[in-house]
Amino acid sequence: MKNLRSVRWLVLILGLALVAAACGGGGGGGGGGNNAANNIKEGGTLNYAADQAPTGFNMNTSKDNGTSVLWVMNRVYPSVFHSRADYTVVLDTDLMASAELTNQDPQTVTYKIKPNAVWSDGTPISADDFIYNWENQNGKNKDIDAASTTGYEDIQTLTGSDNGKTVTAVFKNKFSDWKSLFGPMVPAHYGKAQPGGWNTGFDKNPEKIPSGGPYKVETYSADQSLTLAKNEKYWGKAAHLDKIVYRFLPESVTQPAALQNNEVDLIYPQPQLDQVQQVQQLPDVQYQINFGLSFEHLDFNFKTPGLGDLKVRQAIATGLNRQEMLDRTVKQFSSKATVLGNRIYLTGQKEYQDHSGNYGKGDVAGAKALLEGDGYALGSDGVYAKGGKKLSFRFSTTAGNALRETQGVLFQSQMKQIGVQIKIANAPSTKFFGENLPNGNFDIADFAWVGTPFAISGSKSIYLSGSDSNYGQYASPKVDSLFNQATAELDPAKAAALGNQADQAIWDDMATIPLYTKPTFLAWRNTFTNITDIATNEDPFVDEPLWAQKA
Repeated sequence: MKNLRSVRWLVLILGLALVAAACGGGGGGGGGGNNAANNIKEGGTLNYAADQAPTGFNMNTSKDNGTSVLWVMNRVYPSVFHSRADYTVVLDTDLMASAELTNQDPQTVTYKIKPNAVWSDGTPISADDFIYNWENQNGKNKDIDAASTTGYEDIQTLTGSDNGKTVTAVFKNKFSDWKSLFGPMVPAHYGKAQPGGWNTGFDKNPEKIPSGGPYKVETYSADQSLTLAKNEKYWGKAAHLDKIVYRFLPESVTQPAALQNNEVDLIYPQPQLDQVQQVQQLPDVQYQINFGLSFEHLDFNFKTPGLGDLKVRQAIATGLNRQEMLDRTVKQFSSKATVLGNRIYLTGQKEYQDHSGNYGKGDVAGAKALLEGDGYALGSDGVYAKGGKKLSFRFSTTAGNALRETQGVLFQSQMKQIGVQIKIANAPSTKFFGENLPNGNFDIADFAWVGTPFAISGSKSIYLSGSDSNYGQYASPKVDSLFNQATAELDPAKAAALGNQADQAIWDDMATIPLYTKPTFLAWRNTFTNITDIATNEDPFVDEPLWAQKA
């Protein structure tokens, strides 16, 4: 779950659909919207206003594990399964003939790839691609940058047969969320030929990367635009639109105007009050506000002097007023917004339990008591210090995001009341997610994790000791053990209990502070159809092949 917005793909299929417009399942990982042939016109171009340029083009690395990459490459790279609006997953039946659990002990999954499935350069999609993606995500090579090893590390052997069109995975440890694996997959033959290989070989020149999906990258101008075009070598059902152009407009406040002026046809920004109000006034524009699997939070860097102290982190969490932050931001355009007391399950899910206790309620006296009990003394400048070292930290988030910038100012004000100095140090999204977070160049970071239908296995890499996606370098043998037990537990109720125990332990250690379930805001010109929100990690872009012009 990084950025967004991050992503790591958040041992359970989540049961409650919170989105306003649900989509049915279907072949090709699509399914959704009204796709009646007489209602659409083939061809045409849709322009999308993206608020983040991609940091690279391999979303399976920690440095590029964000939606800025996923939303561009999701229908370029192949995936065995895709998520739907009701938080289920469906088999991509254009790519796969089948993917089945064929043995319980040892757990064995057999994948059968369609015989005619090929990369756009003519290379067959085969067991070689599965093996390459597994070998680079199973954690055996510590020099490999993997966003998550969850599930892949549990596979004992992965072998191909039937000329590479059958892949057999035998697990050494049970892994209930096996449907979360192998997607999106980068092309093995291309990665092996690049000097930087898996880690950096997909950083540039996306138009040269072979496609295994209905779209390919046609052109890319860094920080300006990227164009997806139909993959003419795609063997499955062809996409309706000829092209989808991503126009990078990092100042998301400009996106409604771009929509109004016909510069773009679709926006999917992190919602801001002014944006929502402006779009609501536009004729010929449809919109949705949904709550899905994304949540805003604060990440502590345990390597920052002072933040390695549990009492300091607890004091910050105690003095933080999450309700004020909510009321001043997302609550202004959605009354459904609530503070969040769990990192694994979100409000509205049946497994959700609020473990926040008295944290996040703006208890200034309680926060000061924690610091003074830890040996800190309040200086004449109003900042606590111990041993000559002040409690002064950087707050970092994505520059240009008005909502998050407001959160930073509120956080700064709230921390001043408890004697903690906060300095705002925001950065452009590409630098924040591509450099600052993975390199540990932050003190307290504000961003969102975006979940998948696999709540526990998707959360594991964020908190697992030594994980590349564990940006704050939090480490807890207890939490590691609980996640390992939960991902191996095949009983959903028992797995949920273990997941909630893990969340409680993370609260006890105050590793991060969840703020609220994050709303999504999708708006599009009504000359287009088959567009609806899928408020999981894949978001509406999973249905790009279905998007079309109205007849």
